[in-house]
Amino acid sequence: MLKKLFGRLTGSASSSAPTDKAADPMEAALLRQIEAKSKDDPLIGAKVGAKVIGERMLAAMTTKRGVHIESMLCALGSLAGYSCQASVRAQARAQGLDEEAHFVRTEGADGKTYFFGDPLNKLLAESPHSVWSLAAGGAQIAGCTVVLDLEDIFRHVAGSVGTADFGHPRLPPEHTAHDTPLNYVEAFWPQLFPLISKFCPDPEHWPLLLGLAVQQLIVQGKEVLDPCLSLGVVMESAIPMSKVDLQKRG
Repeated sequence: MLKKLFGRLTGSASSSAPTDKAADPMEAALLRQIEAKSKDDPLIGAKVGAKVIGERMLAAMTTKRGVHIESMLCALGSLAGYSCQASVRAQARAQGLDEEAHFVRTEGADGKTYFFGDPLNKLLAESPHSVWSLAAGGAQIAGCTVVLDLEDIFRHVAGSVGTADFGHPRLPPEHTAHDTPLNYVEAFWPQLFPLISKFCPDPEHWPLLLGLAVQQLIVQGKEVLDPCLSLGVVMESAIPMSKVDLQKRG
């Protein structure tokens, strides 16, 4: 399944979405427009990038039967969660520090490393432009009036580190994604990151871009999936994927 999606992601996009090739004239023109408008709107790159990434993911995950929205929410949520960690790493490097300097490291029973810490949580769930704020805002716009117990997800993730339950969203059986959050991140992040970083040279804006893409999907999919459930899919995927050591897995 993911091998096919990978091919679509790298080999086909909607006509309005730039490719990853630096010489692509459409991409170059779009990036020039973003640069010209960035003084008036510092977040313009994230806003435009969110639409492009959303289109790219939609093209990759569309089959003859349409789009399985739970899977796309899981994939985008997973990428948004991991982007928080990638952002913290990049910001540490820019400060001349070891890229793991701002993390609290935890070794799981599985022998793998997991990352926690306030800088990570800020981008994930505490700042006005956090993944949680944007996703919850989209769910509210779409009509969700039930408050998601975010603390419960954080507790579950922390308690399941290093176990078989880690990284498996707790969702009704009829609403599970076609693959795991980790598999989505491992397949899609290396391919989408070059594009994300072009739209947002500032690493602090990477989670914002993906959070906006999540927000748009929740709103667009409100007639297909209850927005409260959509929010649950996103955060059950995003929070554990912000913790994984993607660079040393396998």
